[in-house]
Amino acid sequence: MTTMRDVPGTTGMARGADGTGAAAPAGVSDQPGRREVELGFMFDHSLMSATARQALDAASRALVVEELLVERGLIDAAEVAERRPAAEARLEEQVANEGPGLFVNDHDVDKYTIDEPGGIDCAARIPLCKAACCRLRFPLSRQDVEGGVVRWDFGRPYWNQVDDSGYCAHNDSETRTCRVYSERPAPCRAFDCRDDARIWVDFDARIPNPNLASIPASGVSRQGAAGPSAAPLRPNG
Repeated sequence: MTTMRDVPGTTGMARGADGTGAAAPAGVSDQPGRREVELGFMFDHSLMSATARQALDAASRALVVEELLVERGLIDAAEVAERRPAAEARLEEQVANEGPGLFVNDHDVDKYTIDEPGGIDCAARIPLCKAACCRLRFPLSRQDVEGGVVRWDFGRPYWNQVDDSGYCAHNDSETRTCRVYSERPAPCRAFDCRDDARIWVDFDARIPNPNLASIPASGVSRQGAAGPSAAPLRPNG
């Protein structure tokens, strides 16, 4: 049985209007009991994630058994190969429809110590790039969730939350600056847009991608998380 003990515990992103970030906007934690609900979800989803890892381990062991049976002539390899695509399709459909699709970014332990890329005049470029980086989605860290400032999507734990326009829930709709800049997640701190073709055709010449609006409002390449196929928010380096 899985227990909590078993669970492994940008300059390039749009700045606050004053360049140093702003306090969390009113309403980020304005629902009665929101923190209790968030931490409860965190507990439950951590257990579910650990269970998913155990299931993967069991699947790998089953594959080894299959290979040994084939090698020893106890089952027919051709028949196994013939049946496998249909079986995989059934399992993939089941995972897509019923799987938890959970992921917590455990790569960045302390977001406040992250080395941030320099040389990006972010505030001056917002009129050009429309803060397109704030439309990209990514999983939050345990530090973000437990901090209680950065919103996450209850429907897709623990990805950053977006609003109906496709922008991050903390992006100001008028200034396109970050309203929780001092508490922004690690991917926002480490992101470097200079070589990201989704945003710039030519960064130095200040030519933005004409298709900025097509940057998806949801989905990142999976690093353990399920989602539509869209390029991830790529950190510097």
